[in-house]
Amino acid sequence: MLLERPGELVTREELQRRLWPADTFVDFDHGLNKAVGKLRDALSELGQPCTLIETLARRGYRFVGPVEPVLKPEPLDVADQPLPSGLPAPSNGKRSNKLIGVAAISVAALLLAGFALNVGGMRTRLLSTPQPIHSVAVLQLRNLSGSPEQDYFAEGFTDELTTSLARISSLRVVSVTSARQYREPAGGVRQVARELGVDAVVEGSVVRSGNRVRITAQLIDARTDTHIWAQTYERESADVLEIQDSISLEVAAQIRAKITPGERASVDVRRSVAPQAYEAYLRGRNELGKQRGSAFLRGVQFFQQAIDTEPLYAPAYAGLADSYSLLANYAVMPPREAFPRANAAARKALELDPSSAEAHTALAFVKHHYDWDWQGAEAEFRRSLELNPSSPVTHLRYSEFLSTAGRHDEAIKEVRQAHDLAPLSLVISSNIGRVLYNARRYDEAIDELQKNLTLDPNRVYSRIFLAMSYEEKGNCSQAIGEFQKVGALIGRSEGPGLAHVYAKCGKPAEARRILAELEQPSDNGVQDWLWIAGVHAQLGEKDRAFLWLDKAYQNRDFFLTLAKVHPYMDPLRTDSRFEAMLKKIGML
Repeated sequence: MLLERPGELVTREELQRRLWPADTFVDFDHGLNKAVGKLRDALSELGQPCTLIETLARRGYRFVGPVEPVLKPEPLDVADQPLPSGLPAPSNGKRSNKLIGVAAISVAALLLAGFALNVGGMRTRLLSTPQPIHSVAVLQLRNLSGSPEQDYFAEGFTDELTTSLARISSLRVVSVTSARQYREPAGGVRQVARELGVDAVVEGSVVRSGNRVRITAQLIDARTDTHIWAQTYERESADVLEIQDSISLEVAAQIRAKITPGERASVDVRRSVAPQAYEAYLRGRNELGKQRGSAFLRGVQFFQQAIDTEPLYAPAYAGLADSYSLLANYAVMPPREAFPRANAAARKALELDPSSAEAHTALAFVKHHYDWDWQGAEAEFRRSLELNPSSPVTHLRYSEFLSTAGRHDEAIKEVRQAHDLAPLSLVISSNIGRVLYNARRYDEAIDELQKNLTLDPNRVYSRIFLAMSYEEKGNCSQAIGEFQKVGALIGRSEGPGLAHVYAKCGKPAEARRILAELEQPSDNGVQDWLWIAGVHAQLGEKDRAFLWLDKAYQNRDFFLTLAKVHPYMDPLRTDSRFEAMLKKIGML
């Protein structure tokens, strides 16, 4: 059927009607995927993947190789035709049978020799039993467009492809955050498999030219360095989501991953998107990955640009929600301004696409840090993980939620699961230290944070949690030294952490000097309300501490959710006012 219409789409419905009669009861999707898989195997060259059949997600297949019609020759009456000069006359039957027998033996001998010598991997292909693939990493697609300006597109498409594959619950997908360094894996895919802990990898390239995009992808069994499947897609930019879904479904089919009806429906719900909107969306996600306040502001602009172009594009609303939440997290915008916007954007995303795991995570973040709706936040986190069980970001944020709720064993389990899904992510490994600190397992926290800083000495939050862990262990000089390094990195020499160490280590005058500066109003209206309260508490100034705790409550301080577990609040825990505060934020 494919060869009858080369270069044209042959729909799944046409194939079903032709191959299976109407009264046949069969798992059509599985049967067709298996049939196409066998066809690709038959068309592949030894040891090389088949590139002749292209998959169009949810639609069908297309034969993209060259096809030349061959005219069937008219039969000749051999008895009436003279033999060409120089050829021997036909032999008798015995002679022919003998020659055929010799030829057969010769061919068999050649095949046996090839098998014995494993020529072209013949013996390996024939005897080896393919091991099932349960985990995969999408390596950073190479930008072959000839312009570094297109790096964001290649990186963004890789992220989106990873997210699409991660929706398949039967498949463990390692985050591209950790795999991005493998643009050109020096040790080959086997080394990648060992370092990322995966069975297979998807790699490829992106070329953009005008309104056209060409994406090449291939699936490789990383344990044996064997190519399983490869395909090149060339489309208009508006159809880039179709390419993404085609690759996801093809990879799932090749590794025989089980796809539930709900997971297939989450793919089928996709539609085309204006190229300008998709490009703005990818640029926005690229900005969020930079983890800087100024980048989050640019992220807001890009996501809003995507929404203005495509008002029904749910992922852009989810990205906008994340941007506003992070602006509150990084003290760039007051929580009372940022979180209501994040809430509205997340709910709009869910209105447009209830199956958006990213939107559920974004809403959970708002419910946790702003609404103090603990039951609602946990329900959103759990729903997100049902939709995308391989999301390291959701596992990370859920671990933070569990940690602030005092459910430390669960929190540690979640953050380590996030680390398993992104084994080389420095953000996640630093958060392992934070969760261990909240659980008051300081020695373990110090060990994790020191390993993290060995890989990146400039990670500010790793040094903050390391300093606080040293402080709780009574190592004042080490704690002060770490906080001073933090000041050098952020351009703010003396913050609340250093003030707290001074207060705890017998230097109250130094602590009050820093406090006097911290209590001055800021330009953007954001202050370290909870942390200032903690310094006053350590100094024994409880009334001042509760004054600042009330400010934290009135301003919806992002960090107030830490009140139940953070050591800075220990001097206040026996005071009835503290219990009343915990009740107001739903923690008792």
